[in-house]
Amino acid sequence: MIENNSKKTARKKSISKKSSAKKTRSKTATTKRAPKLGRQEWIEAAFRTLVESGVTSIHVETLAKRLGVTKGSFYWHFKDRTELLEAVLEKWKEQFVIARVETMGGDTDAQLLNLLNIVPRQKGSYQRGGSMELAMRSWARTDNEAMSAVVNVDRTRVDFVESLLEPRGHTGIEKEARAFLIYSYLMCQGIFSFDRDDDILDRIHHKVLDFLLQPPMQKDED
Repeated sequence: MIENNSKKTARKKSISKKSSAKKTRSKTATTKRAPKLGRQEWIEAAFRTLVESGVTSIHVETLAKRLGVTKGSFYWHFKDRTELLEAVLEKWKEQFVIARVETMGGDTDAQLLNLLNIVPRQKGSYQRGGSMELAMRSWARTDNEAMSAVVNVDRTRVDFVESLLEPRGHTGIEKEARAFLIYSYLMCQGIFSFDRDDDILDRIHHKVLDFLLQPPMQKDED
């Protein structure tokens, strides 16, 4: 009887040690995983929330739940929600498309063509960029900081297109107008609904390029 009780006690101690070891490993794993969630992960989660449901849905609690962490993790990287939104704006202002076109290389003609071909046009293509543009402009309607960011980004993009048109001989108001048309076409491709029964963007693309890439207009002679 005493021997049986000893065995039971030994088993209980063994189970207790295993349970304690599991908890320790769990805590250690959690401690090791925590540093992997950095500032960029919070910004990216805010971006996704912005695209899906707008800026009013960006809350620390919501993002923490989405990322599977506690709110305390947020405050390692940001003072408050306002600072996070400022970081979202700063990241959006980074011109990835312009950088990508420049990385592709070539002369200004090649860069202009690469820019015009950079947005997927096939039916069913997913364009996060287009969704982001709509979300940002909706945000800008009610927030001065967002509006300022949108205005600056639009100007940067149009200036970039103008810089590609100038070596082709476009000048003055004609250069500005053509740059605006090219930018508008790129924006249209980005936000156009791809869940359609037709393939209009793909069908008309080369004809649109013929219009947009025409030589400079001849000035009227006196």
